[in-house]
This record gives sequence, C-alpha cells and structure tokens, in this order.
Amino acid sequence: MIVNIIDGRREKNFDDSTKVLIDIFRATTTIPLMLYRNAKSIIPVRTVTETRKMKAKNPDYLTSGERYGVRIPRFNYGNSPGVIMGEDLSGKTLLFTSTNGIKVLFKIREFPGDIYLSSFINFTATYNAIKDREKVSIIVSNRPDGISDEDYIYANMLKAKLEGEEVNVDDYCNQIRASHGAKRLKIMGAAADIESSLKVDIYHEPIIYSNGKIIPLTKLSGKSPSASE
Repeated sequence: MIVNIIDGRREKNFDDSTKVLIDIFRATTTIPLMLYRNAKSIIPVRTVTETRKMKAKNPDYLTSGERYGVRIPRFNYGNSPGVIMGEDLSGKTLLFTSTNGIKVLFKIREFPGDIYLSSFINFTATYNAIKDREKVSIIVSNRPDGISDEDYIYANMLKAKLEGEEVNVDDYCNQIRASHGAKRLKIMGAAADIESSLKVDIYHEPIIYSNGKIIPLTKLSGKSPSASE
C-alpha cells in the first residue's frame, strides 16, 4: 500500500487514488455526526448563495454551515459537532457549506477515485473500508490563513494504522487537545467542539461522497465497508 498525506488547499492536481478528506475542526467531524444522528444524506454546497437557492427550491431541507468559523445567518445550524450531537435529524437532508473542508471536496471530486470523509468519529470504520486499497491519499483541508495541525495529527494516525503500525488513539487525541487548532477554537468561543470532535468510533460507518451527496458507504448499491479497488 502507498499512503500519502496531501495539502488539499494548496495542491491543484490529484491522482486516481482512494481519497480521504480530513477536516477535524470541523466539517469531517460534523458531517458523520449528522449521519450518526440519523440524517438521510448531506449535500455539500460550494457557496452560501447557492445553498439558499437550493433551500428555496427544497423547503424540507435543512441548512448548515459557516464562513471563517461563524454560523451563517438564517441557517438552521452552523458547523458545530457539539450542537449536532444533541439533534434528532431522522430522515432529514442537509445542505452543508464550509470555509475549508467543502472547498477542498469540490477540488478533489474532479479527479478519479473514491472520496471518503473521516475523523475520530468514524476512524475505525474508515480504516476498515480502505485498508486493502493500493493507493490512498489522505487529504488535509487546512485553512486559508495557515496549517491546521489538528488535521495533520489525525492524518498521521490514519497513515500509521494503514501502514501496519500500532496506534494509541488516546495519545493522538491528547495531541489534538494541545494543538494550535484547539487553541483557535477556544478563542472563537467554540471550546465545546473540541471534545465533541474526539468521541472516537461512536459512528460505525465509513462515509463516502457519491453523486453529489455524502452518505454511509453501505447505502451504495453493491458496496460494503470492506470493498476494495
């Protein structure tokens, strides 16, 4: 297996490897939590304007997202794992837009290869889904103003696991707690999202981007969590 960690914000071209999108604080944590709270699917949207237009055409959809960490006015939700953890989203479709993770998703979807979204929430499920792939690119979202060290911490953990190393997840969680990204969330007044982002393996499904939606892999016809290329 070949495993690479790639800066998704700065890289322009991607190969045909299986891709794992990482945005620990907070998109790829919030999204699996939405599915954990029984959402039907999540539709990623590039812009706030487009999200509002889609909502107008589909009044039953819920809106969720942020710009530079701030919840978008008149949206049902922001991008807070702590908030989503307590919500009942049974059967709901959510429109989701974010500053970093979704921006990178729209870049990598133009290239061949499955796209998974992962965080501590579904770490083991993601590992089991991709452990037999020949090439894996772990793509960190980063931020427009610098490096997201929390993304690299998680990416290094996943890479080590895929390469056959024993990993102590608690050690990596503690690194996240001490990260610059965690300090940034505290300054933003979102400290509660740190621990909500570190609830390891509470969701037992790998999640994948397919045909414009983010869904559990098991909802894809003919696929299972152990499917390989």
